Amino acid sequence: MHSVADVRTRAHAKPSSKPSPTPHPDHGARFARASDEHAKAGGLGMYAKFPAAPSVDPETGEIRGAEKSALLARFERFALQSAARRLLPGSRTSNCLRLRQKRSDILVMQSKEHGTCSYKGLQTCGSVWACPVCAAKISERRRLEMRSAIDRHIASGGGVYLLTLTNAHHFGDDLRELLAGQAKALLAFNGDRASRKVFADMDCIGQVRATEVTHGRLRRVNNGWHPHFHILLFAAAGVDLVEFQQRLAARWISACGRSGLKLPSLEHGVKLDDGKFAADYAAKWGLDHEMTKGHIKKANDGETPFDLLRAYLGDCDKQAGALFVQFAEAFKGKQQLRWSPGLKKHFQIGEITDEELANQQDDKAVLLGQITLEQWRHICKVEARTLVLELAEKGWEAVERFLDSIPPQPGGMKEKLCKA
Repeated sequence: MHSVADVRTRAHAKPSSKPSPTPHPDHGARFARASDEHAKAGGLGMYAKFPAAPSVDPETGEIRGAEKSALLARFERFALQSAARRLLPGSRTSNCLRLRQKRSDILVMQSKEHGTCSYKGLQTCGSVWACPVCAAKISERRRLEMRSAIDRHIASGGGVYLLTLTNAHHFGDDLRELLAGQAKALLAFNGDRASRKVFADMDCIGQVRATEVTHGRLRRVNNGWHPHFHILLFAAAGVDLVEFQQRLAARWISACGRSGLKLPSLEHGVKLDDGKFAADYAAKWGLDHEMTKGHIKKANDGETPFDLLRAYLGDCDKQAGALFVQFAEAFKGKQQLRWSPGLKKHFQIGEITDEELANQQDDKAVLLGQITLEQWRHICKVEARTLVLELAEKGWEAVERFLDSIPPQPGGMKEKLCKA
């Protein structure tokens, strides 16, 4: 590996005669040709489907199949981001990791600890809902916060429980209206004196709420959008799950009725699980993952929003694409996790925004090289952002050979294309 400080890459030097390390010598050209075919296919052709067994990329937090390498996980993230860009033109996600930050150089950095490479000096959208790249990074940091709180509470002798709330819904229900109705019902539920009595009887010191949604278009009976709340309760250990589920169900059904929602059933409207759920739900899954990565994972029943994005990318599924747009528009600006007042302070967890998390850089990363605006324009055009990072992890000389192969662009690079 070559660690070169303050390297400035050459745009049009003669290609190096040295053999390429691992990548094939004409890897860049083949990638460009494949990218042209990708573009002709509407940007949806270069996508591989992966197994659904869950695991986590330790560097990025990406949920991936057990056989899926870190390289393929990164390729999927960037490919899904390009699909989201196509569906959400003009959004911040459409510019994420494409436009440079004002007055910043485009740099390639390498982590000393993991050996993985990343870009510095590019804009990030910080969208945990619509951007697969930012969502992976943000959700992993949020998962670590959640894991810390869970571990601290259990170590102090408490119990952690997952409360799931939903209501009846049908095909044709508008997602925005469902979310608004559920928000109203939740306000009534939390403000209800009887509900507060239930939580007090559980010795609940606080809660963390996440909103999740799936779609049922692939089920035998398509019931449309299925938004629901996951609420992590930090309470006493060993509570009677059956008793408290029944008491909470009565209060939630009442709140839904007062809010004009279709009433949930006792069987499906409320579910209360204890910490053992983390072990039983899936071998490598836990409550911290369930709370922070629900929209990213592959659903066992129905489709998550990112399942819809995968279907659009992999199968040119226009219906899936339209549904993803509905989701992105309905969830835009919404907070993914809402902690009870004072709960983060109780567990000594600091406050940081999603956008700040998306912009965080590895303090121990070293500079490998710099990419010119003209080179970056070509890299984005042929969808080679992941290729450059792959080559950088083999050594900066491999990146230089690829960049040297870039033909001169007529008229040069327009600065406005890369400015904020």
